[in-house]
Amino acid sequence: PNPANNEISFSNDANAVVSAVEMADLNGRVVKTANINATEGTVSISDLATGIYMMTITTDQGVAVKKIV
Repeated sequence: PNPANNEISFSNDANAVVSAVEMADLNGRVVKTANINATEGTVSISDLATGIYMMTITTDQGVAVKKIV
């Protein structure tokens, strides 16, 4: 769900293997990274301050960037 409270779930329809997820604040500072190696999963954001972040999802088929509130 967006806005998110404690964790973010992700999945994809292309069966792309997600290798890494990176959370950055609006200043571009990376505040959280996670190595995944799965087609779906969750990332805990309970340790991050309330705000807007950019989530970069790296897969074997490319990179996607999503805004997280």
